[in-house]
Amino acid sequence: MTTIRTTTVTASVGRPSALDQLAALTVRNLRTSARVPQLLMFSLTMPMAMLVLFSQVFRSVAAGPGFPAGVSYIVFLTPAMLAVSTVMAGTNAGVSAAIDHTNGLHDRFAALPMRAGLPGIARTINEAVFTLARAALLGIAAVALGFEFHGSAVDAVAAVVVLVVLAGAMSALFGLIGDRLRRPDVVQFAGMMVMMPLMFVSSAFAPIETMPGWMQAMATVNPVAHATDALRGHVLGTATAGDTLTALIAAIGLWALVTAVPVLTRLVRLARGR
Repeated sequence: MTTIRTTTVTASVGRPSALDQLAALTVRNLRTSARVPQLLMFSLTMPMAMLVLFSQVFRSVAAGPGFPAGVSYIVFLTPAMLAVSTVMAGTNAGVSAAIDHTNGLHDRFAALPMRAGLPGIARTINEAVFTLARAALLGIAAVALGFEFHGSAVDAVAAVVVLVVLAGAMSALFGLIGDRLRRPDVVQFAGMMVMMPLMFVSSAFAPIETMPGWMQAMATVNPVAHATDALRGHVLGTATAGDTLTALIAAIGLWALVTAVPVLTRLVRLARGR
């Protein structure tokens, strides 16, 4: 009697790496943004509309005593619009995070074998891509209005780095708001409450020296103010390494603080559960 032995071979399918998961999430975010053409259009064209309006309505500010000598308002305003549009677009990350909660996708992500921070990183990459696209379109509109870049190639690269890091900080900040509030309509209002002081308590539209003392004090800790100053300095070719470093430290500091909040929250919950 012949005995036939069968050997069962179990093929183990390897789990996708964190990089593969991040790539899939990033592609998903980009596709989601592209599938809403109205939002995409407003996100990319709104900064140009604001640039045209502000440059024409407030150009008399350039005649004020506190305004930098020899600088046109369009040159003064364009770097500010780069920073401001980055803050405005950051609210999209918050709304996207809230939508992921309302449609159950966030719970699905939590059930998958992947790191909890990957969806947030994917949102940040998505915002960085659209930040560069907005900057290109805004630059074209600014040149049509008489803008001139006075810096060097190094200044241009440094300005892009400052802008992308600021976009990451804003995406993390508003993404945290979306994760906490979890309702798109509420996130939009909360985002406005956070966005307004970041935009206007800065040198974006007028020199800080013309503001009340308490606003000047607030501007010293505002990463948007430091980013605006650095971007403006690179546009004029007068920025120093210290200006760039200060802008990066302010944005990264906010980014790190926002990133630490969920970690601290989980630690507190674990401590209470013991």
